[in-house]
Amino acid sequence: MTKKFNAKDVVREYCKRFTKTPNRTLATKIYKENPNLYASFDTVLVTIRKIRGKAGDKERVKNAKSDGELYQDFTFKYNPFDLPDSYADTFEPYIISQSKTLVISDLHFPYQHNEAITLALNYGLEKEVNCILINGDLIDFATISRHEKDFRARSVFEEFEAVRKFLQGLRKAFPKTKIVFKYGNHDERWEKWLFVKAPEIFDCTDFKLEVLLQFGSLGIEVVKDKRPIKIGKLTVLHGHELAGGSGGVNPARATFLKTLDSVIVGHYHKTSQHTETTMNGNVISVESQGCLCGMNPLYMPINKWNLGFSYVEMDVKTGEYHLHNKKIIKGKIY
Repeated sequence: MTKKFNAKDVVREYCKRFTKTPNRTLATKIYKENPNLYASFDTVLVTIRKIRGKAGDKERVKNAKSDGELYQDFTFKYNPFDLPDSYADTFEPYIISQSKTLVISDLHFPYQHNEAITLALNYGLEKEVNCILINGDLIDFATISRHEKDFRARSVFEEFEAVRKFLQGLRKAFPKTKIVFKYGNHDERWEKWLFVKAPEIFDCTDFKLEVLLQFGSLGIEVVKDKRPIKIGKLTVLHGHELAGGSGGVNPARATFLKTLDSVIVGHYHKTSQHTETTMNGNVISVESQGCLCGMNPLYMPINKWNLGFSYVEMDVKTGEYHLHNKKIIKGKIY
């Protein structure tokens, strides 16, 4: 009897045949040759990443038995005492090697601040940035939050539609620019909701956030699992990776006390800065940047937020950087 292949089996066979073909190139080939088997290009791309062990530590451990032989960039680890497999996650940073990066965060679609976003993106065009980092909270997911619901909140469908429209416009405006999306706490709401409310489809590739938002076809790279990002010697966090509180009076100082490293964060919707010099003369500087969303949300209409974004110039040889943390006040960039 001929073995019946499912959609994942087909991708697995391609991965065995084309071991050195890049993920996106292979996904294009598979989708073109099997158009009736997959919902979208993104579905194929995510499946390839899982099979090749590129979808994060949790997926790598889960699929090791069936696809371990196809995992890429992993080497044998010395184990003279026959220790059991470890389920501890690695925490290697994602590296941005481009020299000019525009960092935007906390857009909270569909409650975004269109004027502020327009100013930030025009600034990126003027600086001819070669990387755009969306540093978390791209989408709000108000209706599936664990917090108190508001009947006036937009539906999940409307949120997805708004983000897709934004991302398509962003790619059109920056056709050759590297775009990276890092999950924030609001973006994580989707998978958490699926896990609790619909565990039967939690592992279904078609319902992954990166598939629903068409990241693959738009050439957007994804950073998950609270993984830090490095732009030269600067560490980028969304901010929710650090447990506890709203950042207090000075979110930058609160971040400094938890990281003891030069960091920029979003999350707090507030521009702040804190610098200290060590006894050895090393300067550590931490900053938080403003948001690009509406300033008077239903759940907190009175607050101390401000609009803003940042721009990072990095020496690709030394990793030294110059951080421009911009505020937007009454339609002007400062």
